[in-house]
Amino acid sequence: MFSITAGNSQEVLTTYSDNHFHACITDPPYGMGMDHWDHSVPSVEIWREVYRTLRPGAFCLAFCSPELYHRLACNVEDAGFIIKDQIMWMTTTKMAKTNRLKPAHEPIVVAQKPYKGSLKSNHEEWGCGLIDVENTRVPWDKEPPKGWVKGGAQRRTFGREGNTTGGGKEYGTTDANPAGRYPMNIIGEVQSEHQKYFYAPRATRKEKGEHNDHPTVKPVALMEYLVKIYAPTGGMVLDPFCGSGTTGIAAVQQKRDFTGIDLSEHYVKIATDRVTAVEASTRASNPLADALY
Repeated sequence: MFSITAGNSQEVLTTYSDNHFHACITDPPYGMGMDHWDHSVPSVEIWREVYRTLRPGAFCLAFCSPELYHRLACNVEDAGFIIKDQIMWMTTTKMAKTNRLKPAHEPIVVAQKPYKGSLKSNHEEWGCGLIDVENTRVPWDKEPPKGWVKGGAQRRTFGREGNTTGGGKEYGTTDANPAGRYPMNIIGEVQSEHQKYFYAPRATRKEKGEHNDHPTVKPVALMEYLVKIYAPTGGMVLDPFCGSGTTGIAAVQQKRDFTGIDLSEHYVKIATDRVTAVEASTRASNPLADALY
């Protein structure tokens, strides 16, 4: 199930109750002056509304530019969130800029609304707080390594029985997880021979849709990956700057509900059409899909 509304995010969010959504994953204005809607990064007041409507322990992820990452992160933190991580999306699609190195990454702020009590009790009550590692592992490029030292293949202990792998303490050995590598806080648009991080190719023209003129469409694979890690299955994903709806597509395809908001009626129409088409396709391919929506 999804809904996409045209309007000011801060105002629209006031219509939602406290502790409503399970996650917020969004690609907000970067404040780079790309268009009339890109004049500044979202204010503390907007993030306070996001904070209020998220459940305790819920994660909030926001893309931003390297130049203004600090401003966005400070606004998110000042709204009450705890900054937990920074994910780097490595990309080759950026244009070179005068007197600067060619940009090749976009940072993603990873923040969390403080959970109540212990992480375990919070998750049991609110369904939030834990990331999903097991379903987002990066496949091995060849046979999984065997005979790893528990705690890491390169784990060393210094000052105890010399500089020896596994020395000084009985760590023992274990085979690598056959499901793949533990997810890293790097996501790449370039695929290498020995891939250690998740590969998300750039959004194709077909993926964007014939009439989608939004200038910053993210790849569906990238957004699906983030949804799977940070939004629990069956939960409600919020995108208060939903643009042409890629987060909504990712949420629906991963069996999450979705609420999108955007200032532009033009983009809301595009987003609604894109998500509706994906939802219809999901229903058609799965006879039990009606039970999910």
